[in-house]
Amino acid sequence: MTPQSRSLRISAHSPNREILFLLSGEDTSIPAAEAAALVRMQDEGARVDSPVGRVLIASTSADPDTISERIAFSRRVGVVVPDGDFRGEDLQTLRSRTYRVNIFDLDGGTDHDAAVSEIAERIGGKVSLKNPEVEVTVVRGGRDYVAISKPSLMSQEWVARRPRKRPFFHPAAIFPKLSRALVNLTRVRKGEVILDPFCGTGSLLLEAYEIGAVPVDVDIDARMARGALRNMLAFHQRWLGVVRADARVIPLRSVDAIATDVPYGRASSTAGRETRDVIDALVTTSSFLLSTGHRMVLMHPKSVPIERGGGFELEEEHQLYIHRKLTRTISVLRRV
Repeated sequence: MTPQSRSLRISAHSPNREILFLLSGEDTSIPAAEAAALVRMQDEGARVDSPVGRVLIASTSADPDTISERIAFSRRVGVVVPDGDFRGEDLQTLRSRTYRVNIFDLDGGTDHDAAVSEIAERIGGKVSLKNPEVEVTVVRGGRDYVAISKPSLMSQEWVARRPRKRPFFHPAAIFPKLSRALVNLTRVRKGEVILDPFCGTGSLLLEAYEIGAVPVDVDIDARMARGALRNMLAFHQRWLGVVRADARVIPLRSVDAIATDVPYGRASSTAGRETRDVIDALVTTSSFLLSTGHRMVLMHPKSVPIERGGGFELEEEHQLYIHRKLTRTISVLRRV
């Protein structure tokens, strides 16, 4: 049987709706962790499996559209078509809207014209290759996974918020996709307050605002605080506040989530303190700001691990290779 003519099948393993994630191809566990966090933010009891590399299937009541609007490290998010059989509500949805068929071959195959035509003929309706309302997403990787997705929801305009596009630039600024993933790992919801105690140029908070969270910026360096404010205004955002303060004495009573890139090295504003001391002080301070069950996400050098305790449990750790001498660790801590 040729790749073009093989049947499109996926076996359902739960009475819940299944959501398919086609993860981006970075060599890190961050894409899968981000997808799982966004699912469990809505449905704590969801079952999440990764049957093959870059494919994650969640059996859940979570809303795929809400996830699509804020996820960073996935190329597609969609509702699985059971057994790849277009019928009932799935078929009605496709025939009532413009759609396209897109095949992602994880094995590197590129000749899918016949398969695309076959699927379109089975569905009927109106095809639109450029601006479809929905997409039939087929992922091939040992077997075929079929889902109905809305790629238009995933147009996040990352380039517009890249560090060099901002009026205030610093070489240590984090790129938007990684910033969004760090925010998503906190599971912060719309309307909740998220703090970055080492805000720098405001990379994380720019993304937090985009998903509807309420950002508050703290930085000990006056130049950074002013620069973050400039960036906030340039993107027409309204944060809760931009405060020049020491992360050891944050002038807030409580927040719903914390996400930050812990400063280190000569180019960062650590006020002369070692990274170990900075992390320990932040964990202590954060234990008073976060309620039980809320999360703090820290990105820090792998050489300076998170110490156990301090009112937090370490839920997850993910590694991000930067270069030969530096690997960053992303630690997700949950307040207990």
